Amino acid sequence: MALTITAAEVAPVEVFEQWTGPAAEVITAGQMVRLDTTTGKATLSNGTTAAEARCRGIAINGASAAGITITAVKAGVIDLGDALGDLAFDQAVYLDNTDGALGTAAGTVSLVVGRVVPSWGYTTADKLLHVDL
Repeated sequence: MALTITAAEVAPVEVFEQWTGPAAEVITAGQMVRLDTTTGKATLSNGTTAAEARCRGIAINGASAAGITITAVKAGVIDLGDALGDLAFDQAVYLDNTDGALGTAAGTVSLVVGRVVPSWGYTTADKLLHVDL
């Protein structure tokens, strides 16, 4: 099942490795991206084939058109707002078969994008995504 991510709620908490480059298409914050091997630009990734599942990271900003620069986190911790609220801590999050989407189950090509981790800013832990691609 694909997660519902609200782009305005996507925020990096801790970034260990990131990639920045121009978008090949419209990309929304919170979507998974890969490197287009023909153009060298960021394009949406999905779990349908091995070629499509070559993730470079999760976009932390969007591009409203091709050519606009995006940044994707390849390793780090990202706040996805309420998207992880129903998931258990340490639950795996996968690349979904839908372009750019994360899911709770593996796509055709099984790729774990990260795991749900706690953040203790309040008395109840918030759920964040620890990305490790």
